[in-house]
Amino acid sequence: MKITDNLIGEIEELLAEAHAISSESLPNAISLTEKALFKSQKIKNKNAVHADALNQLSILQRKNKEFATAKSLAERAQSIANKINYDRGKGDSCYNLGTIYKEQGKYSEALPHLSDAVHYYAKIKDYRFHAKSLCLLGNLYEEFHDFKNAYLAYEEAFAEAEEHKNNNLISDIYLSLAGINLKSEKIPKASHLIEKCISLKEELHQKEKLARAYYLAGKIKVKAGKFKKAEENFEKALSLFTKYNLQVGMVESMEKLGRVYFQEGKIKEAIDILEEAAQIAEKGNFNQSLFKCHQLLFQCFKPVNTSKALYHLEEYVKLREEENSKYIQNLVDGYEVISQMEDIEKDAEMEQEKASIIEKKNTELDSFFYRVSHDLKGPIASLLGLSDLVDKDIKDPEARHFFKMYDHQIRRLNMIVMELINITELNYRDIKLTPINFYEIVDNCISAYAYLPNYNKINFTIDIESNLYFKSEWYIVNTILQNLIENSIKYVDEEKENPVVEIKIFKKKEKIHIKVSDNGEGIEEEHQVKIFDMFYRASENGSGTGLGLFIMKRAIERLKGEVTVNSEIKIGTTFEVKIPIAQEEVK
Repeated sequence: MKITDNLIGEIEELLAEAHAISSESLPNAISLTEKALFKSQKIKNKNAVHADALNQLSILQRKNKEFATAKSLAERAQSIANKINYDRGKGDSCYNLGTIYKEQGKYSEALPHLSDAVHYYAKIKDYRFHAKSLCLLGNLYEEFHDFKNAYLAYEEAFAEAEEHKNNNLISDIYLSLAGINLKSEKIPKASHLIEKCISLKEELHQKEKLARAYYLAGKIKVKAGKFKKAEENFEKALSLFTKYNLQVGMVESMEKLGRVYFQEGKIKEAIDILEEAAQIAEKGNFNQSLFKCHQLLFQCFKPVNTSKALYHLEEYVKLREEENSKYIQNLVDGYEVISQMEDIEKDAEMEQEKASIIEKKNTELDSFFYRVSHDLKGPIASLLGLSDLVDKDIKDPEARHFFKMYDHQIRRLNMIVMELINITELNYRDIKLTPINFYEIVDNCISAYAYLPNYNKINFTIDIESNLYFKSEWYIVNTILQNLIENSIKYVDEEKENPVVEIKIFKKKEKIHIKVSDNGEGIEEEHQVKIFDMFYRASENGSGTGLGLFIMKRAIERLKGEVTVNSEIKIGTTFEVKIPIAQEEVK
């Protein structure tokens, strides 16, 4: 026993030494970890140190871009951790597998592993890796264009990092939040966050991560129209990416510099850097950057060299088709994985009533898959590789008209897929009760739909009972209010001079009442019993998918609440939601 203890001590020392030098000398770190792993084979009974050695070597091989080896090591670690019920080993192996798949662009395969990592790190109270896993999970939600859940993941991670005053993590989360705010067109907020990120990373001397921060800062400056500042940021990013031989970052920075040069009229400089970037991208199979380089080179050569312009246009369209196919497949695969995760969580010993509910849900999911595949085929086949060129290259009014129709289809497709993912979210999310700030949620929901037609005409009145205390699932309550408010704005009666939306929230008989009333179009009586059905649309005037009220009903059912609707054509509609307050929350 003493010999085994001494051996475990030696292995742990080797692993610690390897970890300490990993950022400076990856080959030496790998060598030391392999030595530790070899020593662990002398211990007959598998224990935690075996899983730790395998997981550490998996991390190092992933950094070495040996993804197949890293995956095999993580899977072996996971097998041992499961056998000995070692939660740290389970979390680390899930984190490794999720990160490997993410770096390979296999987002749907990464999702369940990172979701499990979040669970295990929360269980063992490892806030650092719990926050890191949440950030990676947020990155995946971004890939699925599910910005709402990405925000939630980042905000939860940020709260943990701030609580433990971990500036390394805080700077990483600033980077993620800046990126998602850029995608959401919130440029001032994105700019503020990236400045904080750069300042922290400079202070922490995180040169490699600083490169990514400069790169994102450049993208934000481009969006703000500050091309000179953008050029400076992309040049700083390129210098650091080149120093550390991070080729993906190099190509991305060069492509963005080429775009800035093109905007500034520096055509020769743009061509030179884009051709160099295209060569590196082709060798490294960085297709996403490669098709962007071809698209820009087409623009550069179009006025001066028709044959070169046509070559780059052909390459662009071909690569764009491939990338769009991958994008759509990722969305569908991601939804399938989420639904499988839900199925795995089913309890085989559930009582008969719950089993019946699950069977009904499975039928609904089957219906979803059929509908999604049906809706994806037509629009995508028509639009691959063309939509980005329309505004710049096609002047014929009739052609532009048809492409606008195609653009409408792609937007509808994305909307369907995202709402489909949201429905699954309602089922597999862990229950986490937090105090609900109704003022904040209502204000955010109203502001979020400022882009909708007729928004500025509407008079919103908000009446929320003062000192209203209620703990519930923030995501679910937000979903309910979001759908109620969105519907009231979308179906405004344009013939009325004073459109009104009234929101009342109050407590009555140990229930929270949410009433949203409007003087809009109203819903015909024959439709009122069907409006909560999947894909049912009571009006053809809106551009919705017919999923909003279905999602809302599922959210209300999760809180064991109820919803009623009272509506008259040309008079208006009132939705009332009643959510029971748990006895321990009654004040």
